[in-house]
Amino acid sequence: MHWIKREVRNLQEQYHTSDPFELADYLEYILVPFPFRKIRGMLLVFEGTTFIGYNNTLPYREQKLVIYHEIAHRRLHPSLNYFMVLDNLRSICIGKYERQVDRFVAELLLSEKKPEPGESIYEFARRYDVPVKL
Repeated sequence: MHWIKREVRNLQEQYHTSDPFELADYLEYILVPFPFRKIRGMLLVFEGTTFIGYNNTLPYREQKLVIYHEIAHRRLHPSLNYFMVLDNLRSICIGKYERQVDRFVAELLLSEKKPEPGESIYEFARRYDVPVKL
């Protein structure tokens, strides 16, 4: 999965940010906040324009994770034709693509950070407020 790390590094170097709202703006993705009932986020590409819908009733930290997730799908799998629905930080379709997206998000969130000596993955994730599943 070195290609994912490379993709994240290229994105960070090009735009000098890891903030999902700023990245979406730079990438010209249209963010659509909506008070979905059960959907956390969705990605739609229509006539070349990328829309990311995200549940704006979620805590801000989770909204950011959803936007990261959808940016990752668009960057890693641009030609894939599917509709992904997120519910409780998991998607209906779990597999290779989801693992790749999770890796992308983890790289964005933790690329400049290193665990302390003897620190477990759980402690490391908790220190940076990153879900362990990533």
